[in-house]
Amino acid sequence: MAKLPCQWLYLGGFTFRWGRGDPAVDVLRGDTGPVHENHQRVASIPVDHSWDDIRDLDQKARGWLHATAAQRAAASQRKSR
Repeated sequence: MAKLPCQWLYLGGFTFRWGRGDPAVDVLRGDTGPVHENHQRVASIPVDHSWDDIRDLDQKARGWLHATAAQRAAASQRKSR
């Protein structure tokens, strides 16, 4: 469960949640809105302690989407067969 205050960012079919001071960003499946539970969590992205605002979250989220694009596309292909 993320610490408060939290920042949420919906991007590319995932909600990225980061609680100020948390050591990682939680990646949640879908547009979860401002939830604190981990039921939809699909990944956790480590971050360093110099983070402090939504721009950092946006940058990390876009990096994760780019880095996992091929893996997610392959998984989607397998599901559609």
